[in-house]
Amino acid sequence: MNRRVFAGVVAALLLSTVAFAQKINTDYDRSANFSNYHTYMWEKSPHPAKGFWDQRIVDAVNKQLQAKGLTEVQSNPDVWVVYSNSIHDQKEVIGSGYGFGPAWGWGYWGPGNVTYNTYVTKQGTLVVEVADAKDHELLWRGSATDTISDNSNKNINNLNKAVQKMFSYYPPKDQQKK
Repeated sequence: MNRRVFAGVVAALLLSTVAFAQKINTDYDRSANFSNYHTYMWEKSPHPAKGFWDQRIVDAVNKQLQAKGLTEVQSNPDVWVVYSNSIHDQKEVIGSGYGFGPAWGWGYWGPGNVTYNTYVTKQGTLVVEVADAKDHELLWRGSATDTISDNSNKNINNLNKAVQKMFSYYPPKDQQKK
């Protein structure tokens, strides 16, 4: 019985780790000199978020770009900024009860019963791209993937944290000293 409880606790911890971990990825043009870029302008998103989320995403990215010293302009920007987002179901099957233990009434060690549980969560991915306005070449791309909650305030908090983590890599570390 203790093995089943232990297996259940381990499964629950693994599921919670997956459910609450933000995954951040960034990449950039190694030949670009990011110190040349001071102004930005938004380009319309090919996959805008629905409802209030479009403006929330724009506000979160604006906050980070402005903290990096960039200024939003209405014309002639140094860089274009665009985002896209997607939401999909993430299914995870977790088995428990793998242990070998005494079979009741038989007095020998045999396989225990395996129980499978399927968990479905919503995963959201936000991709932000920064491109040179003159030659339209991609300079930097960041993406963040996280679980979407039923709690709007929690989702806003997760969005802000994810965008902040994403832009901790902008400008790229080897570009910050140029």
